[in-house]
Amino acid sequence: MHVLGLDIGKDTVFAHLIRMDGATHSLAAVPNTAVGFRQLLTWARTHGAPRATLHVVMEATGVYWERCAQYLFEQGCTVSVENPTRIRYFARSKARRGKTDAMDAALIAAYGSTMAPRTWRPPSAALHELKLLCRERSTLVVTLNAEQNRLHAMNHRAVVTQRLMALIQERVAFLQTQVETLERSMRTLIEGDPALAEPLQLLLTIPGYGFLTAASVLAETDGFALLETGRQISAYAGIAPAPVESGTSVHGHSRISKIGNAHLRRTAYLAASGARKSKGRVGEFYRHLRAQGKPPKVALVALGRKLLRIGLAVVKSGQPYQEAYRRCTPSVP
Repeated sequence: MHVLGLDIGKDTVFAHLIRMDGATHSLAAVPNTAVGFRQLLTWARTHGAPRATLHVVMEATGVYWERCAQYLFEQGCTVSVENPTRIRYFARSKARRGKTDAMDAALIAAYGSTMAPRTWRPPSAALHELKLLCRERSTLVVTLNAEQNRLHAMNHRAVVTQRLMALIQERVAFLQTQVETLERSMRTLIEGDPALAEPLQLLLTIPGYGFLTAASVLAETDGFALLETGRQISAYAGIAPAPVESGTSVHGHSRISKIGNAHLRRTAYLAASGARKSKGRVGEFYRHLRAQGKPPKVALVALGRKLLRIGLAVVKSGQPYQEAYRRCTPSVP
């Protein structure tokens, strides 16, 4: 297919086309609007790349890419939305010097042509709304915790200003009301959509998964739509191990890659924090790692990764979590 690389900003889109015969064409800024998207398709068609033969590649930076990706998908293009970190490392491999919007578009096109990234499909309207609700709640909880800390500090000052105290208390109460409203909206949305309610009930059978954790995991993975294996979900969350070893002299400390969905990674860590004290196999996994000398945070990260993998397996199988389940291994003849 022809590859169209897009560098998308708040107001403009720069494009670079790599045709199947190797010819390249660049397009200066068009508006980041439906009018601009139509201009993109018309320009590509005039250069021998109709929409049905276009593989459009863009970065998932901020929210400015969303309308463009949705529009081009609906017009029949193949769309890929890539983690910016992947493209940044690709740029290093090319020893690129300089950075402009036009150069970025050409780089993204070269990445798409070389790496053949997986295709993107927009989530359902319900999943998209659930993701927005979950992320808004997470943002408000951070603000609420900060305001509660301010209130705590104010209560321990030598001289307390009552007016200031009242203002902080009002903000805390307001934020608490907002968080509760969002949680009710999440429950209403999920209860009204069997495509969300059924996998959520399956996730709730797993130790460490509460309603908020299960809802967030579903939202951030688009209901596990594009994930099939434990390795894929570990990589998607940026929670896969990243060893640092080379020959006999380099033995650095292993870490996680963090090249992935930070919201999902944080949710997995919080789920692990709640599951580590459970009495079943999940808790035993954590305690086994600690007994081996692993630091608490390392053990929690490993447990979070395991919980994501279990969640994927449970939803894909359609069966509740079974404490006594053991994977069957093929016998060696």
